[in-house]
Amino acid sequence: MRLVLLAIFAGQFAVPASAVAAPGFEQQSVCWISGDDTLRLNDVAQRADAWTCDGSISDWDAAQQLIRIDLRGRAADPATIRHAEFDRHEFEKLTATLIDENGESRSRTYGFGDTWLGASSLRSMIDLPEFDGQPIAVIFTLDGSQWPEALAEADLLAEPSVPPVAGLAHLLAALICGLLLAPIVFDFGYFRALREPFPLWHALFCAMAAVQTAAVSGLIPLVTAIDFASELDITYLSLDVMVAATLLFASNFIETDFVSRRGRAILLSLASLALASGLTTTFYPEWFGAWIDHFYFGAYLAILATYFAVLWRARQSGSRMASYLILGFAPFSAIVVIQFASVTLLPQIGTFDETWPQNFALLFEVVATALGVADRFISIKHERDQARDEARSLEKLSERDELTGLRNRRSLDTRFESLVAAGFHTIAVIDIDHFKPINDIFGHPYGDSVLVCVAAALRASDDKDLIAFRIGGEEFLLMLRGRDAAERAEARRRAITARTLATMDGLDRPITASMGLLDFTAVADDPDLDFWSLYTRADQLLYDAKCAGRNRTGRDALEWFVPQADGGASAVA
Repeated sequence: MRLVLLAIFAGQFAVPASAVAAPGFEQQSVCWISGDDTLRLNDVAQRADAWTCDGSISDWDAAQQLIRIDLRGRAADPATIRHAEFDRHEFEKLTATLIDENGESRSRTYGFGDTWLGASSLRSMIDLPEFDGQPIAVIFTLDGSQWPEALAEADLLAEPSVPPVAGLAHLLAALICGLLLAPIVFDFGYFRALREPFPLWHALFCAMAAVQTAAVSGLIPLVTAIDFASELDITYLSLDVMVAATLLFASNFIETDFVSRRGRAILLSLASLALASGLTTTFYPEWFGAWIDHFYFGAYLAILATYFAVLWRARQSGSRMASYLILGFAPFSAIVVIQFASVTLLPQIGTFDETWPQNFALLFEVVATALGVADRFISIKHERDQARDEARSLEKLSERDELTGLRNRRSLDTRFESLVAAGFHTIAVIDIDHFKPINDIFGHPYGDSVLVCVAAALRASDDKDLIAFRIGGEEFLLMLRGRDAAERAEARRRAITARTLATMDGLDRPITASMGLLDFTAVADDPDLDFWSLYTRADQLLYDAKCAGRNRTGRDALEWFVPQADGGASAVA
């Protein structure tokens, strides 16, 4: 009765034990059998000659694969083996069977969705069936897979490399993604300030680097329900778009003076090549067959070699920014070279898992290029600020009278409305009396000295409510504000005589000036008010003062303002 119950229990959880423990396998051997969907483990287990224990599994098109891994003689205690980790690939069904030397066995079946990510998105993990005995072998029965050699090379572990839920590796990957995305905020700020395209390309590179890191580190399937094919597409294409963005960033980032038009065209062509290579190998892998990795990494080697050649030439020409790009892209490029070597030159050594080296290489590149972007921003901003300062200096020079240093008529035209809005509601036009005889008797250099002296008398450095202009020749203009504007203007006019007498030698008579002063406070808010109408009225008052004997002021307060009907110059009264 006990034997019957044992048989029933074993039938529910195990394949027939009598066959699986058949002798004839060497310690630590890895053997396999390929067949159709009728292949059963108990049918072939006693036939040692049915298993192939030499060479790699080559019959990828078989419906079912049996892979036997002998656990005897291994450094790790077979009794502690509880997990298997292998290269990630899709399959329909996977059955793992543990057997001991007495023929006892336990099995467990998995679908692809039952696996969880290993150390990276390139690895899958499963729990092996619970087993109380001392196993001597694990047998994988694989259905609907094109990569059975992944199980032949599986790592058998006592503890999983990562837990089935987010572990420290995933947290570290998430932290790296956050650091990769951080510079994007500054990139948009730089673009807004500079209106240059290179910060946007750098932002795209950072975004794709974050997506690539999330994809290869297994974060994407943890946070979203996505099928394996789409996950692979994201993994491959994010890398290609990232490289293309790097090349476009470089073409716009290097200083114009240090890279030729041909060099920029080469970088743009390389970006197109990276995208074309990625799209074809991702969506049309059948075009390349077993040579797909050779083509993919070979294309990237050609891209990288050309890229560094352009950058090195720019650096030799004096480019400061090229150094950031060379330094930043070097670690990632080294990983591509190692991958190419592991695929083409040294495949027997084993595959190279680039996940974490690539994650840190991308982080290094983002940091290096972000520093370069900041440096470039500061450089461009400094150049623009310097150019703006020079333009302002030239503008100031263009608004200053070269002889006297006072503001000129151009400055008055551009500043009049703002001065009125600031409360400058008094205008005074001043003309030196009998200035022509001074030039005729003493010469024009002496006359120029008189003009400089007059300007000094009118320029009240301690009066912030008075601005002096030279209109032309011996004619000057004051704009004033305040209730005592008329008195202060009169003081400036009288100061001309005192200043010239104290400063100018050889004068045979005092130099006087006449002034026409107009207070237009009452109409300052009129939207039709214009400078030339006010100037015409003040000039008329000046003429009246001249006619009245000179060395005096003609004054008036404007009470109303009437625009002309034809829309021409306004009339004042």
